[in-house]
Amino acid sequence: MVVLKHIRFWSGTVRRRIVQQIASRFYINPHADLDKSIVVAGTARSGTTWLGDLIASQVPCRILFEPFHPELVPEYSGFHYFQYMRPGMENLKFQGFAQKVFTGEIRNRWIDRQNERMFSQVRLVKEIRANLALKWLHDHFPEVPIVLLIRHPCAVVCSRMELGWATDTDIKPLLSQPELIEDYLLPYMDLIKNAKTMEEKHTIIWCVSNLVPLKQFNPGEVKIVYYEHLCTQPDNQLPALFGFIGQTYTRSVIDIINQPSKTTKVTSAVVRGMDKIESWKKKLRPSQIDSVLRTVEAFGMSHLYGDSVSPLGRNAG
Repeated sequence: MVVLKHIRFWSGTVRRRIVQQIASRFYINPHADLDKSIVVAGTARSGTTWLGDLIASQVPCRILFEPFHPELVPEYSGFHYFQYMRPGMENLKFQGFAQKVFTGEIRNRWIDRQNERMFSQVRLVKEIRANLALKWLHDHFPEVPIVLLIRHPCAVVCSRMELGWATDTDIKPLLSQPELIEDYLLPYMDLIKNAKTMEEKHTIIWCVSNLVPLKQFNPGEVKIVYYEHLCTQPDNQLPALFGFIGQTYTRSVIDIINQPSKTTKVTSAVVRGMDKIESWKKKLRPSQIDSVLRTVEAFGMSHLYGDSVSPLGRNAG
């Protein structure tokens, strides 16, 4: 059974890559109206690609993959890896780039790498580096609905550690922006600078990436979706999500809720059939879990999950 799942995973991956090779080059951009764009944002390894797949299974989408990447998108060069945009601050270069993204004017091998449709109705902007600018983007482009996906910090930290992702180089851009420090990070500077372990540093990235948008947005301006709720309560979560982005929901989306995304690794819980919500409990040591939860509490964000594997009801949203 396990071998069969691996075969299906790889055969499906190869097929999708062939489709992407064609559609990423020869697509027709949907109408340039801003309300033809949707943003799915979150931290890396939170499930943004998976959620984008769910939406794209119902709505013909041109997928724009992580356009806010200063190292791989020339038009965005010069900005920070995690760029903070203070609400009310004007930045014509940033605004001009976002305009190109939301109208679909931009074309780039990196951005178009996961597009699978030549003909689309809307643009779906999948992004993991723009959390610190989401409120600014909403204020300047209110026609574009923004979905913010949040996943348990232990699950995100576990996934980042499995992939051997950077910590210090990800924290550096956070400490290189005086406005971000002044507005949000000043009370946590000692905590950030004194972090020693990998799990502490990965947790800091999760905390900052979620703290800023959760503090900035007013109720109703952004749709906050929890990964765990999507996994366990899709019938309850998906109709409201599709209503927020102005698209029609049909129950057939439930059929792909357990399918791996384009960025899922063969070792992931989805591919191996493990519990997608609790698999991190078997991978992280108790001391690592305690370290993650202590760091989250120090940032004043323990009300989201506490020591539970699932979001804590009303306190989470």
